[in-house]
Amino acid sequence: MTIENLVGVAVFAIVLIGGLLVQAAMQIARTQPRALMRARALALADADAPAGGVTEGVALFHERERRMRLGGWLDERLRRIRIVSGKLGLRLTGFVVLAAMVLALAIAQIDVVPAWAAPPLLIALPLGALNWFTRLLVERFRMRMLNVFPDALDLMARAVRAGVPVVRAIEIVADECAQPLASEFRQIADGLQLGIELETVLNDAMRRLRIPEFSFFCVALLLQRETGGSLGETLEGLADIVRARKDVRQKSRALTAESRLASRVIACVPPFIFGSLYVVDRDYVQIMLDTHAGHMILVASGMLLFIGLAIIQRVAKLDTLR
Repeated sequence: MTIENLVGVAVFAIVLIGGLLVQAAMQIARTQPRALMRARALALADADAPAGGVTEGVALFHERERRMRLGGWLDERLRRIRIVSGKLGLRLTGFVVLAAMVLALAIAQIDVVPAWAAPPLLIALPLGALNWFTRLLVERFRMRMLNVFPDALDLMARAVRAGVPVVRAIEIVADECAQPLASEFRQIADGLQLGIELETVLNDAMRRLRIPEFSFFCVALLLQRETGGSLGETLEGLADIVRARKDVRQKSRALTAESRLASRVIACVPPFIFGSLYVVDRDYVQIMLDTHAGHMILVASGMLLFIGLAIIQRVAKLDTLR
């Protein structure tokens, strides 16, 4: 087979695989809960809209989308970091973004990277690092909350069964439970003592934390206020549900531990081998650092390694937090 035929087959295979990957990515994006809720909201709004008009819900929906496009994404990430980790989290985030900018500048200095790629790198890498670190801080905050949340529900259920009012039961949880749950319940209790309506305080807490289990708790309090019933039994049942969801998360992490460990080992092997060869026989690997072809091989290898690790992490991650 001639070189032309090999090149043609390679191009065809690349185009075919690229098309399949794009189709799979589009299918995954369409089946995300956010995309499904967005499509459902638009469908309901269009069904309720008058002929030739736009409903208020649709206008608000597009207004939020416009704000997000104009920079609300960055503001939302910073606000979320401030909520889950405070000023220390903001400082750590600034350090991570700065490190990503330094890395982008270092990559831009490689001779195989074109000059036009430097500005996109300086934008994409810091934003990607910001998004990744935000998710890391949010996940850490969520796990710390859920580790003590079932015990807080049991404590509140026993207080309610003993005849303690709901506001006082929330204060007891704020005094007895560990952080960060104690500070959140303290904020709710302070709002109620200031005379703010229970519905307003709980809705604000749900929007601030965005934790499904905590939203279940707020909805249970609001429903009990409207319909009555035994709040103690409701809180005990909710505590059992939270513990069951925690068990599911732990089982999912156990089932995917092998693939996650394998991805970390795979990520460490190439730099370790390259560093070992550089120490043992520097002339053998110096060609990778001094020649244009060696730079191309390093860049291509790094990109393929990053794509492979991203795919492994995506497959191994089971989303059990919804």
